[in-house]
Amino acid sequence: MTITTHQRSITTYTELTASMQTDPEARHHGGAASVSSSPQTFPVEAARCATFPTPMEWVPDRERRVVPDMMAALCRRCPGRQSCLLWALAGQEQGYWAGTTTNDREIMRQLDQDDVDTADWLQDLARRELTDGALHPIGEGSYFWYRRRGCRCGECKTANAQARAQERAKAKGQAA
Repeated sequence: MTITTHQRSITTYTELTASMQTDPEARHHGGAASVSSSPQTFPVEAARCATFPTPMEWVPDRERRVVPDMMAALCRRCPGRQSCLLWALAGQEQGYWAGTTTNDREIMRQLDQDDVDTADWLQDLARRELTDGALHPIGEGSYFWYRRRGCRCGECKTANAQARAQERAKAKGQAA
């Protein structure tokens, strides 16, 4: 599938993000995305993420291509989402901000776009690519589907990689 923007044609989300890598050193020890590395105060005092009762990892050690569902839903309902997005774009923040990933915001800078519609479009593109060719309902990809049913969608590949990493860590722990 090729999507044409006013500046260029884009085939896949992976094509957009091929030259980008997240910062593996990015660490976040606060509880909300409103805690910024910038010295200024966050422009949205009543941001949904700042008042959400469950702590979430807004700046993970390793970012996923798609914002986790609970975070995405929280951001999409937030009245300060556009301000949050502008803040993250201006400060080149790491992690999930305004329902976007660090890579999404880099693409937005390249496309010279700074609106939530573009952010949603990028996330929808990533979600479609992640579930393209799935043999199961969206959101139900698993190690089982990958190994036993032969599904090779992005969700199942991710689940397989996580299971294999756990197996390697367990084997390494037993060998030591």
